[in-house]
Amino acid sequence: MKEKCCPQDFCPSGLKPEQAARIVEGLNIYLANLNILYIKLHNFHWNVIGTGFFPLHEKTQELYEAIAEELDEVAERIRALGCFPLASMRDYLAIGTICELPGEEYPSPFVAKVIIEDFCTMLSLVRRIDSIVKETPDQCTAGLLADAMCFFEKQMWMMDAYLTRC
Repeated sequence: MKEKCCPQDFCPSGLKPEQAARIVEGLNIYLANLNILYIKLHNFHWNVIGTGFFPLHEKTQELYEAIAEELDEVAERIRALGCFPLASMRDYLAIGTICELPGEEYPSPFVAKVIIEDFCTMLSLVRRIDSIVKETPDQCTAGLLADAMCFFEKQMWMMDAYLTRC
């Protein structure tokens, strides 16, 4: 799905329309993955089982709340670039790279491992978008992506540390 971006010759961000379009393409993929991840973290929150239930039940809530804030920031950044964010599950599932899981019981070590894998996928995606942004004067998107990289790296480290006790 190709969204119309920056219909004028000058985008609000000062980017050329083709620069904004490339950045938005990446941000929409990121937004799709954030939304899939948001649902997946709820699934884990409700369905984690085992000795790690209590810490992972709390942690997954913390994570989906953080992801909710990030997806709002990303969608608003897309709007600030003069474009429209994707806004349907159909669109998210069509371009997202994070896989859904059915609603069923999940042992706590499995949950932690999947979170690490998904956050690794997110980190790789954010770094790819960041390499596109670095070719432009878009400091706002660069800051958003830098914060995201720090978040995903920290959470991966924490989940890995959690797994050492499982």
